[in-house]
Amino acid sequence: MKSRFVFFIAMMACFFRTSAQVNLVPNPSFEIYSTCPSTAGQMNLASGWAYGSLGGSPDYFNSCSNPSTVGVPSNKFGHQSANSGNAYAGFGNYSSLDYREYIEAKLDSTLISSHKYCVEFYVSLADTMLIACNNIGMYFSDTFSLQSTGTNLFYTPQISNDIVLNQLTNKIGWTKVSGDFIATGGENYIVIGNFLDNNNSDTALSVGGYVYSAYYYIDDVSVVDCTYDGIDEITGDKMHFKLYPNPNNGNMVLEYKIGDNETGAIEIYDLTGKMIKSNTFSSTNSSLSIDATNLEAGMYYYEINVDGNKMKTDKLIIIK
Repeated sequence: MKSRFVFFIAMMACFFRTSAQVNLVPNPSFEIYSTCPSTAGQMNLASGWAYGSLGGSPDYFNSCSNPSTVGVPSNKFGHQSANSGNAYAGFGNYSSLDYREYIEAKLDSTLISSHKYCVEFYVSLADTMLIACNNIGMYFSDTFSLQSTGTNLFYTPQISNDIVLNQLTNKIGWTKVSGDFIATGGENYIVIGNFLDNNNSDTALSVGGYVYSAYYYIDDVSVVDCTYDGIDEITGDKMHFKLYPNPNNGNMVLEYKIGDNETGAIEIYDLTGKMIKSNTFSSTNSSLSIDATNLEAGMYYYEINVDGNKMKTDKLIIIK
């Protein structure tokens, strides 16, 4: 009976750890599209994404449109390379008359009651903007939101940027917005934008702009179940996996710790789900050098398995 109980706990730990590593946001870096964007207001061309309100018209940018007003890195709002891959989205976050734009997506699975979810995404203030607005948040809902308003949505986002510690003024690079919350249960959709009116928004003048508004590019949106991040024991030995650097140029190191006599594998997949590289490792070592310099720049996913059990799935970014 004791051995069965230990086996059950081990299998549950595997399940929890696996579910905790999966990003629930579809097309998180906006790489996949139905049609290459040709003009502003075509957010719906990014697979899995839509407008958060009918009154606004968020934009989809992709290098497949170069040169154009919605290209990457150059477009109608300035010049910015993607945080990863070749695409990103953009939305108006602050403007006169409380004009707002929002982007929305349906999560790949419904959130579970009392589970903790960790959220992050990256934003960059567009070059032409004279205003920076630190109020960006993510609202989770059980229903699809498509209000007709072009002003701010009166929702209370579960994730809000820290307006004191995380100023969103960077035009050169990307700034991470992150947080976590406990789900009520049943949440299926996310909406991203500024949910406050102008009087309650935290703003500042930005260097180099001339348009009296705040417009942000957004990339690499992530929502993961992090409830069980602390459960990572299977054989009694503490497990550990760290892939670095990430992003990298194709050369990387997997630092790991697994149980005695266990064998692991790290597999790299492209965005279509095709496995394009695999390396094995064993308990006799603690690190593995990986050469993936033959891969093109872009976003991939890697999966780590130990003795046939999936332990971790995460994003891999290669830059050249």
